[in-house]
This record gives sequence, C-alpha cells and structure tokens, in this order.
Amino acid sequence: MIIGIKYCGGCNPKYDRGNIVTKLISEFKDLTVELAKEGKTYDLIVVLCGCTSCCANHQNLHGKYGKVFILSDKDYSIISNAINNIMLQK
Repeated sequence: MIIGIKYCGGCNPKYDRGNIVTKLISEFKDLTVELAKEGKTYDLIVVLCGCTSCCANHQNLHGKYGKVFILSDKDYSIISNAINNIMLQK
C-alpha cells in the first residue's frame, strides 16, 4: 500500500507532524510512505495540517481510497482506522 503525505506550510503548527509519519511507519511495516506528488495516484492521501486552518493545497492529489485530514496528534487513529479498513478491502 502506498501512502502519499501532504504537509501544510507549517506556519503555525500545534504539534509535530513528523511524529505522525514516524508512528505510521512504525505501526504499519509494509507501507510505502512518500511525499505526495501531483499526477500520481496513491492508495491513501494523508493531509497533515498543523492547525485547524487546514490550508494545505491537496486538490490535485489523488487517493484511490480518498484522503484523511489530520489536525492534531490526537487524530492519529483516523489514519490507522483508514489503513486498516483499506487492508480489509484488498
């Protein structure tokens, strides 16, 4: 499974967004995680917003199973649940 990561600009981060990615890689050993690029389709796009403004430009990023938006470190379960649900579908 390939996960595309999109970071916001980081102008006002309320948490360490990199820790979310580190936790993701640690929990799901078989994932390929990379910075999301336009023109490529990923299984899932994870938009890591540093605050509630969620200003990351993600409109041209495509995930076969959609996108998840993370606004705080407490939202990690959103990613985990989405990945587990995708794995059940495959």
